[in-house]
Amino acid sequence: MKYLIIIISTLLVYAEPASARHPFGLYKVFQDGKSKKKTTKSTTTTTAKARKVASPTTRLAALTPEEENRVADLKNRKVIGIELSAPLQFKYAILLDIPVEMINDSKLLELIDSWYGTKYKYGGDTHDGVDCSGFTKSFMASYYNVNLTRNSADMYDKSTHLKKKKIAQGDLVFFKTNGSKGGITHVGVYLCNNKFIHAATSSGVIISDLNEDYYKARFAGGGRVVK
Repeated sequence: MKYLIIIISTLLVYAEPASARHPFGLYKVFQDGKSKKKTTKSTTTTTAKARKVASPTTRLAALTPEEENRVADLKNRKVIGIELSAPLQFKYAILLDIPVEMINDSKLLELIDSWYGTKYKYGGDTHDGVDCSGFTKSFMASYYNVNLTRNSADMYDKSTHLKKKKIAQGDLVFFKTNGSKGGITHVGVYLCNNKFIHAATSSGVIISDLNEDYYKARFAGGGRVVK
């Protein structure tokens, strides 16, 4: 009887049209004499949105080795503009989780990339090592020509405070990493799509998401400075 059921089930599967058994379409799986329907999502995307990463904080190799070598070569030859920004557009579209077409500021891309991956060093403010306030001060001066203080708490006090939904590109984001009753201890620069760039003690300069559990629990607010 057991073998008869297996034979009948096999015949039923192959009696279906080929399209019904296609791995990307609608198909049936026979288990214990019962059929279940499963559907799979289409693999065709309707936008030019870049690939997603599981976590923006993860230091993924967004470019292939060949692309990384090309970027390094262009930097060595001091090539700037669209020729350099093209591979960087794709890299940061992935990290920011936005369509490539939305990334068109080559100056900003090159600045981000020049800092990305820099190791953390308390009290540091160079590409050899930098802390959160040192990075934020240098980044804001380079791109926005804004001169900030060297302390995250002072930056917060001297900025116009913003709620999360009001934060825009170039605003500062502040955190209380020593508990809600403590003062401001960490700062970064907001980019877009809830992503911000900062110098993390464990990873150096990275792009993180305000909705990540760690930062969401410690978020103190945004701050806007005159640009």
